Amino acid sequence: MQPLDRVNRVLLAELSRDGRKTVRALAALVGLSEPAVRDRLDKLSRDGVVTGYRAVVEPRAVGAGTAAFVALRFSPEPGARAAVNTALEHEACVLEIHEVAGEDCYLIKVRVGTTGELADALDRIRAIPAISHTNSTVVLRTILERPVTVQSGRPIDEQVGNS
Repeated sequence: MQPLDRVNRVLLAELSRDGRKTVRALAALVGLSEPAVRDRLDKLSRDGVVTGYRAVVEPRAVGAGTAAFVALRFSPEPGARAAVNTALEHEACVLEIHEVAGEDCYLIKVRVGTTGELADALDRIRAIPAISHTNSTVVLRTILERPVTVQSGRPIDEQVGNS
């Protein structure tokens, strides 16, 4: 991925703060025409820098106020990882899947409405044939949760590729 120029950094910073900002407003901000800004945004999408636009929803408002992190271990047999991936992708409560270093294979984040629903989700996850172990941590209170935004103090080319 190529480093981004100043104009693209400004566009990304603005869109990460307000994804509803109009092309007209962005064009005025960076001093380019609307078609030029639209072309830049299209290229950022094609290049995978911008992966989508979405509303940020309060989890409790949609019946997903209970969060948990679940560490998973699964067998090293051929096909096990693919089977786990497919099964987890079909679980609507699974919001994130991270491959991790150490004894565990994955750390997943789930959100459900109640602890009873969490128990049901964990039963379904434990029933995946390749899963050999789970360890769950229920979130009592979320102190900070935010989407990735472009930091204005750091050049974007230092951020790209570092997760």
